[in-house]
Amino acid sequence: MNKLAIGLMSGTSLDGIDAALVSYSESDFKLVDFITHPMSVALRQQLLELNQSPSIGLKTLCQLEKAVADAFSAAAQTLLTRNQLKPQHIEILGSHGQTIFHAPEIPMSLQIGHAAFIAKQTGICTAADFRVDDMANLGQGAPLAPAFHQFLFQKSQPIALVNIGGIANISFIDSQGDVSGFDTGPGNGLMDEICQTQLGQSCDFNGDIAASHPVDSCLLEQLLQHTYFKQTPPKSTGRDIFNQDWLAPLLKLRPNLSTETLISTLNQLTVDSIVLGLNALPSKPKSLLVCGGGALNKTLLQRLQQQLPYPVNTTESQAINPHAIEAMMCAWLGIQRLNHQPIALKSITGAQQNSILGGLWLP
Repeated sequence: MNKLAIGLMSGTSLDGIDAALVSYSESDFKLVDFITHPMSVALRQQLLELNQSPSIGLKTLCQLEKAVADAFSAAAQTLLTRNQLKPQHIEILGSHGQTIFHAPEIPMSLQIGHAAFIAKQTGICTAADFRVDDMANLGQGAPLAPAFHQFLFQKSQPIALVNIGGIANISFIDSQGDVSGFDTGPGNGLMDEICQTQLGQSCDFNGDIAASHPVDSCLLEQLLQHTYFKQTPPKSTGRDIFNQDWLAPLLKLRPNLSTETLISTLNQLTVDSIVLGLNALPSKPKSLLVCGGGALNKTLLQRLQQQLPYPVNTTESQAINPHAIEAMMCAWLGIQRLNHQPIALKSITGAQQNSILGGLWLP
């Protein structure tokens, strides 16, 4: 008989809290329902400011821990209500939390939205704080998605998947079913920030702005000089690196650059950094699947297809909602933690051994 789990995820794009309800057994794992629960404007603004300047007082940090946990709890409750479920119907809730700082060189990664509050408020056993166990085993702590992609698409190899959230990451499942993966660099995050701060809109819908404006090739070349793009995997990054503070010195040299041309250039930066990552894979995939918010950006998908010799599609082509996959991953991580199942991340994060990820908080 199948059991139920919930996964909660708020990515670096900060466009809401994704909540997935999944049904699972030893031989089955499928999405039952998915929602994106809105985040308050005030909370979102506080978190966006941390992307630009990752320094914070202890009192404010604690307040944000509670505020994010409250928002995550509300997302889970909405999912329960619309599916007419009670807490006792859910085996486990997996919460990724909100990443506010990721520093593998220390090594430490901080996700807020404390699971104790989520467990008590929802009445559901909650698994969380997944990244630090991998770091304790000398891994990067991210990305974790490739391990889930290997589980989800194990019959589709060789295949590459790109999750385009605030930051983009690649998963590659080779012909033997082995997986590797890494962060490629900026995803939607920079484009979204420019749209919000300079145009008063949440994002470049469908990539329409990028499609109708040129790329500044000189600026693009300078952006691609960032040392991260030259690093070899395992590697991971975050919005504390790729943000408007990083752009500012280069933009000062281009006072006449239009906002629309900047957005088109940032779109191409995402494309080119993904292609750099794909071209560095040990062998060529037969196809590329795209998930995350970037799956809605038609211009980004078209530009990717123009540079790649194999077909580019979203995971919709596999009957899986592109926006639900990361929240589904969190449910899966919760299930693995509940069952004490270690996750193999050596070929992804560089960890020295497999890790049981995260802790458990009881209702």
